[in-house]
Amino acid sequence: EREAAEREAASDARDAERVAAAEARLSEAKRAFAAAEESARHGQEDAEARAAEIVAEAVLCEERVTRETERILREHGERWDEVRAHMDHVRSSLAALTGRAPAEETP
Repeated sequence: EREAAEREAASDARDAERVAAAEARLSEAKRAFAAAEESARHGQEDAEARAAEIVAEAVLCEERVTRETERILREHGERWDEVRAHMDHVRSSLAALTGRAPAEETP
């Protein structure tokens, strides 16, 4: 009976050691999980901040391209007006020199 009690006590001690080891591993796993969650949260925050920067840069680029396009269109319009005025002058000069009326222009 004493041997059975000793075996029982030894078994209980091993069980207690196993439970303590399992609890230690569980605690470490919980710490690792919390660290991974924190890292993921920081990664998400960093990604969102970078995305906001990229969008802001894209908006600035869009505005710059829009301004440049409007400037070029305005310059081309002005140049077109100058060319039309010059062509009208040339037609009038030719008509005056030849004595013929300028031909009607078709768009």
